[in-house]
Amino acid sequence: MNTFAIVGFGSRGAMFAGLIARDKDSRLVAVAEKFPHNRRRAQEEFGVPEAMCFADADAFFNAGKLCDAVFICTQDAQHYEHAVKALELGYDVCLEKPAAVNIEQCIGIRDLANKLGRKVMLTHVLRYSPFYKKIKALIDEGALGKVVTLNQTENVAYWHFGLSYVRGPWRDMEKSTPTIIAKCCHDLDIIGWLMGEKCTAVNSFGGLYYYNEKNAPEKSAAFCKDCDESVRKKCLYDAYKIYPERVKKAVVGGLSEYGDRDIYELLADEKHVWGKCVFHCDNDAVDHQVVDMLYESGATAHLTMTAFSERCYRFIKVHGTEGEVYGDMEEGVLHYTRFGGKEELIDVNADSEVDTDDGHGGGDYYLYRDFKEYITTGKPSVSRTSIDKSIESHLVGFLAEESRKNGGKTIQIR
Repeated sequence: MNTFAIVGFGSRGAMFAGLIARDKDSRLVAVAEKFPHNRRRAQEEFGVPEAMCFADADAFFNAGKLCDAVFICTQDAQHYEHAVKALELGYDVCLEKPAAVNIEQCIGIRDLANKLGRKVMLTHVLRYSPFYKKIKALIDEGALGKVVTLNQTENVAYWHFGLSYVRGPWRDMEKSTPTIIAKCCHDLDIIGWLMGEKCTAVNSFGGLYYYNEKNAPEKSAAFCKDCDESVRKKCLYDAYKIYPERVKKAVVGGLSEYGDRDIYELLADEKHVWGKCVFHCDNDAVDHQVVDMLYESGATAHLTMTAFSERCYRFIKVHGTEGEVYGDMEEGVLHYTRFGGKEELIDVNADSEVDTDDGHGGGDYYLYRDFKEYITTGKPSVSRTSIDKSIESHLVGFLAEESRKNGGKTIQIR
């Protein structure tokens, strides 16, 4: 029987609790969470004893080692402290991405884990989705020849960006992490995994283009509650329209403290940013960014992150010397062509064990299962990434941000 604890019982923590509950060979024994309604959920829905529902991470860690491994699902700026404490107590760790808020902290976690002989796995769930696993299989079996170029687009969606990166916990890059890390370390990891070699140089451009006061509609107010009705009616970001809709779908960044409170009361309370106009917020998260990467062989990759899409989805195209493949992850269909032949449509979800509409195309389930395998038998898997490999893609992201802040200067990676 594997025993687990979860530090941070927001949406991601509760998701892992659900996966543990479905596993007859595992048990959730402890939770650390600051909001009482989330602790109650751990007790009522997942059977965690009240005495094992800690009011904060310090209380949990001060109790000593209580189980085999811990899932750390707290905010980005807390990852380093919580990971270090967990490792020092002897826990293996599944750490939510990003690993930490700067490369020095990332390296610190890596070096401590290696020194203590503990296992740390980042939640790079895209590696586990049937969509990207199939692309990796095509590359590895030589179906594309040698990969020459790869292009990936992270379509964040206008409403998701507004919720999480303008009004949400990732709106301030200094207090959280650069947007290219917070949103796209998944993408940088998957690009490196598919390329199968080390990145040697990176450059990047981007910025905060739209979500600022110069683009505020005429007659708009600082808070939606005070905005002219004629303006709110046309506004895509009217909090009174977008939050109730998204709360029902559980696609809201940073509303862990929402609980059972009336959403309209929260939006009317000026202490909270959720009811603030997206054009009058104190955000600096970039709403568009491009990253170019050069690899050891001379092959190249390109990542586009944009807030300006209707749907929240990823699109990829890989060009090889003998074939090409492209697709939309949400659609779950790959378009593969061997040069000189006919296009083949591949349904990547046909054999999935889980509903691929849930949890990153099924990736959350497969990642949980692989983490459990990692800390028990250590049996290797094609998708697993060690803390050492995860730090490589994090480094690309942090250097991309350095490049962006320096006018797109190309930075060599050594």
